[in-house]
Amino acid sequence: MRPHLVLAKNFNGETALHLAAKKWDGLLVIIVLLQIHHNWLQSLPQNLQDANDLLRTKNERGNTALHELLLSDQGATAEYLIRQDPELSYIRNNKSQSALYLAVRSGNVDCVSLMLRLCSDEERVNQLFNNKSPIEAAIIYKSKGVLEAIFNTSPRLIKVKDGEGRNPLHFAASLGHLEEARYLLQRYAPNACKRDKNGMLPIHLASFEGHVDIIRLLLQDFPDPGELLDGDGCNILHVAAKSGRYNVFSFVLNNPHLNYLINMQDKSGNTPLHWASMYFNLKIVNTLTWNSKVETGTVNNNEQTALDVVEYYMPHNPQFRQRLTWAALKAASIPRNCSKKRASSRSKITGSYKDRVNTQLLVATLVATITFAAGFTMPGGYISSEAGTNSGTATMLRDKGFHVFIFCDTIAMYSSIVVATVLIWAQLDDLKFTLTALTLAVPLLGIALTMMSMAFTAGIFVVVSKLKWLSTTILAMDISFVAILVLLLLPLCAPLTSRSRILRYLSYYPFCWLVHLSTN
Repeated sequence: MRPHLVLAKNFNGETALHLAAKKWDGLLVIIVLLQIHHNWLQSLPQNLQDANDLLRTKNERGNTALHELLLSDQGATAEYLIRQDPELSYIRNNKSQSALYLAVRSGNVDCVSLMLRLCSDEERVNQLFNNKSPIEAAIIYKSKGVLEAIFNTSPRLIKVKDGEGRNPLHFAASLGHLEEARYLLQRYAPNACKRDKNGMLPIHLASFEGHVDIIRLLLQDFPDPGELLDGDGCNILHVAAKSGRYNVFSFVLNNPHLNYLINMQDKSGNTPLHWASMYFNLKIVNTLTWNSKVETGTVNNNEQTALDVVEYYMPHNPQFRQRLTWAALKAASIPRNCSKKRASSRSKITGSYKDRVNTQLLVATLVATITFAAGFTMPGGYISSEAGTNSGTATMLRDKGFHVFIFCDTIAMYSSIVVATVLIWAQLDDLKFTLTALTLAVPLLGIALTMMSMAFTAGIFVVVSKLKWLSTTILAMDISFVAILVLLLLPLCAPLTSRSRILRYLSYYPFCWLVHLSTN
């Protein structure tokens, strides 16, 4: 074999050494190739030797032969190459993965220990841990044995920070890997008090990701989370409010020693309720508004209450979740302290409510028309004029199902007429009056729709009552649909924004159902 052919590459940029590294039985071939290449290099001038180094040659993916060995989990052969050239541990591929990173990811304790022992340049090792940190890989893949190998070989690495200023405990807390976090805490507890470039402690990252077990672990050594603040003065509840981690709130609210956190203000004066409102985290907002320990009227440095914050950040066409967040705060009697943005968009809000008024007016008119017509087309018809004194009366007059039909149809018609009348008054250009009209009209319209459905059910049942199997089937089917209708109408008709304590309690479960729907 001609020595210079050892450096020849195929279409994927792979040398013979790369190809041999992919074979499980390629160790002997690798040894022979390296010996041939070594002998050939000796015949070259010094300035050409580095440029023709076979071990450091990369393929199209940026992998050296050592990368390929570690990717195919050939630890013994990889150790041979590491001893041949320890510098290979520093080389990164196109994904910025060093050979050391791949060794950690594959859980190869022997290769990791060997690399760290042979890598004498501390500055270059630190660079490896600043970007695509091997420690991060060990935590991601839960390789506790590799972590022990890293810190036993180079204890100083437990203090090394990545490009964002995060130490190993930050990684474990962010990922929620409890055993690895416990090991790191036992190994070097002061890391729990080290901040990253954003001023975040490990406990803040755990809170942001909702890892309650990590929070509980970190609080064992640092029991006062009120002192554990990030660069903006936020505690773990502020952070959880931003990311919507309800489980963190449940943990804190169920722990009497931590309840004081719920009213703490950050540097901007925002409480957890402010932050949850700002990010429209509905479930958290709803829970806090029902908690008697929460001071709902607190204002921030901009003189804004939580309701002000919601109205300031709410878009002109809010999503359902955003509307419910506003409703939860309104029902909790949280005051307004400023309304600059709302005043500027008053005309758009008025237009939105007018559309709702027109839609409901149309539905009410249709219900009134249908129920009026049903009142004169009775199920079963009328007794003919030849029947004497009973002429013109309904043939089913004595039937109980007919009585249900009459009652429901009458209630539906008059309810819809009242709704139509109220909504006609709502056409006046008065936002407050429009809101009052809608508050009254929506429940009545819900009653009208329900009664109309029940009237239809009763009418059909009366007509087919002689055939038992058919009447039973129709009744069961119609009752199911009416139940679904009521379930859908109940949240719409419930006084969700009422500040009356009684009405608020009555609408609690419908509101919780809406919260569940909007958060899932």
